[in-house]
Amino acid sequence: MKMLQRFGGFVLVTGIVLWTSPCRGNAFVQGAYYQLGDADPGAAAGAVGADPTVDSFINQLNLGRIGSPHYSADVPARGPFGDKLSMQFANVGLGGPAILGFYGRSDSLPMVQQGFALEAWVKAGPTNLDVPSTSAGSLIAYNGNPSANGFGLYQNGTNYVANVAGTLHTLGPAEIGAWHHIAYVQSLGNSSYFYDGQLVGESSKDPVPTAGMGGFWIGGIGSATAQQDLFNGWIDEVRYQSFNPLAAGAFDPTSFLISPVPEPSLIAFGALAAVVAVGRRRRRNSVVH
Repeated sequence: MKMLQRFGGFVLVTGIVLWTSPCRGNAFVQGAYYQLGDADPGAAAGAVGADPTVDSFINQLNLGRIGSPHYSADVPARGPFGDKLSMQFANVGLGGPAILGFYGRSDSLPMVQQGFALEAWVKAGPTNLDVPSTSAGSLIAYNGNPSANGFGLYQNGTNYVANVAGTLHTLGPAEIGAWHHIAYVQSLGNSSYFYDGQLVGESSKDPVPTAGMGGFWIGGIGSATAQQDLFNGWIDEVRYQSFNPLAAGAFDPTSFLISPVPEPSLIAFGALAAVVAVGRRRRRNSVVH
């Protein structure tokens, strides 16, 4: 019989940690989930990203490719279990020639409830003067028009920020060469800001996003002939959720796409389970028939 016990957002089965449903506990209504590689048929590290890149949620709100972003085997160590690919956006070169690349769709994602959550894993690349700077910075993921409506996640200088129609709210340092998880949650007029799974700010007075109009974008915004806010680095596991806060209560940050780190007691539990299982196998193998 398998030993199974639930600890927060994960399950331990004979010493093996398994990720549970990413939408657990937050009364999910509608959204989109861009794994940026792992769900795209035929994706391989070093190859040009698929057109489109696939939305893993049921509505299939796929994103079209502009330019040539590339798949990468560089993924966050604490990203979701089974994550093998990210997307590299070399809009400022990453040490070589600049390669235009971002993803988007002309229709924004639906904002059909009074609760929204947007999260992403991001790793900033080196910056230089190849791309003109903007007041907002570099777009990581945005639903709507960054100067007029909607909300999203940006790199602004040395910080990651939540951008609500041009108002910026700091999440944490944008360290070059380091993966970080960033997230913004709006629930019944209350804004929450997260950095690496930790709440870093909360306010009931910050602007509430208006409905996104202008598309959904990852890595930049625009078209093949006119672009702005281009990002330089790696992006992975972008997920937008519209949820019902009256049914969900407070948003549960353990639902973010971050693999949990087992406590020492859980590690010991897993080791003990493995030892017991090995002992049972040895006893069965030693029986003489």
